[in-house]
Amino acid sequence: TGVSLSPGAVKVTPGHSPQDLALARAHGLPLLSVIGDDGTLCPPGGGWLQGVPRFEARDRVVAALAQKGLLRSVQDHAMTLPLCRYLGCPGVPWGVPSVPNVPP
Repeated sequence: TGVSLSPGAVKVTPGHSPQDLALARAHGLPLLSVIGDDGTLCPPGGGWLQGVPRFEARDRVVAALAQKGLLRSVQDHAMTLPLCRYLGCPGVPWGVPSVPNVPP
């Protein structure tokens, strides 16, 4: 058929985009949160990183992959990251009206 199927994965993060949320709901995927309100990793995704601040967890994952010989490379890439207008931290720009019948 000329179509090459290869093993792979698709990252779906329902909390990060409306498209991923729609995909997760369409396939009955559970909506999990692995980062707590305090910004640290928590169950179900915490495991050995439970309680570690999210940005520190990234460094620990890279170090663990390198130690096991599973890290091919680390590359910086440019991206647009929305910031919370109140706190200045990374966030998803979703709004929820708090007063009924008032447009956002």
